[in-house]
Amino acid sequence: MRTMIALVSDQRMQNVFPVIQQGAKYDELILVLSKDRRTGKPLGRFVKSAEDLKAVLYGYVDQIKIHDTYVDPYDIEAVRSVIFSLINSLSEPRQNMVLNISGGTKPMAIGAFQAAQSAGIKCIYTDTEDGELIWLSPDGTVDKEPIRVFLDVPTYIRAYGETVEESRTPAQLDSQRVRWSLLLMDHYEVLYKQVIHKLLLRFKRETKESGKPVLPFRYEISPTSRQREAIRILAQEGLWDWDESRSQIVVSDMERIKFLDGGWVEVFVAHQLHRSKCFDDVRMNLTLEGVEGEIDVAAVRKGRLVLIECKSNVKRSVQLNKLDAFRKRLGGPYANAYYARASDAYKSWIEKQVRKIRLNGVFFGAELRNVAQKIAQEMGTG
Repeated sequence: MRTMIALVSDQRMQNVFPVIQQGAKYDELILVLSKDRRTGKPLGRFVKSAEDLKAVLYGYVDQIKIHDTYVDPYDIEAVRSVIFSLINSLSEPRQNMVLNISGGTKPMAIGAFQAAQSAGIKCIYTDTEDGELIWLSPDGTVDKEPIRVFLDVPTYIRAYGETVEESRTPAQLDSQRVRWSLLLMDHYEVLYKQVIHKLLLRFKRETKESGKPVLPFRYEISPTSRQREAIRILAQEGLWDWDESRSQIVVSDMERIKFLDGGWVEVFVAHQLHRSKCFDDVRMNLTLEGVEGEIDVAAVRKGRLVLIECKSNVKRSVQLNKLDAFRKRLGGPYANAYYARASDAYKSWIEKQVRKIRLNGVFFGAELRNVAQKIAQEMGTG
């Protein structure tokens, strides 16, 4: 039987990667928790972390249990003693045991490493920054292997104690809407600020004045020759109608209005991430059981999560705060969060808010063309 002993912390991926690594096979996983110095019991968040790990790793490991002796998170000698006793209590040969020192505090890792060295078993450390598993042998040999795992978005989220209620993949996108989003980006400089943005402002103003949307909505314009050609192309594709005689764009329904008003950004971003092949899994419109709000786009690559909020022109910090809340809930520093906008209106204000909340970045308008490559590079996965 092959056994892994693992220290548990708030972060899950350090303990998930070695177990689901391609080619790895463990029969038993023993989780070691630290205790509160005042009560002698493990903190609730560590118990939750262990329970989440058990839920997501069943199927990969036959037996998963929490060790019944908890360790002082800052007492190196106490940790060494507990881990050494645990190793000696196991009946399988030492070459079939592995100690994962990635979780817990640094003193816990030191004490656990000392125990492994004394007992003559290998240690493993998960380096999420460089995407490597580092093997530390009792003879001092250090070996590295790249992290090779496939982890989809729902499984990642399950590791953090949440359950995806609903989501869809880019493959489920309506092909016509994908085509519309690509065309809107192709003609972004020609159409967005001078035509679409003004059309939407007019629609919202008239809707407010009348108390309800007036559909079909007619927007009169005196286009340049380049704008006229782009308008005709999108009319041929069915996004709107073009009344040449009256020089009017005609939008037939609210679905198309919503698509123009930011919906196309969500479709475009998800399609770009999927098409780039830089990510293992891409999902859209995620809702979590018992959690208010929706995640517009989420993706994972080598077990790291990226969240993207896609909006149009609204100047509201609540959107940024919602994104930050999801990031903290689903991995904190191990999850990347970005804001994607159709317009560059309020750009400096939004960039200031993004820096304040410490999101990973924001994309405005034409910058969306490189959204997949830029995020992959920043995550070290491009």
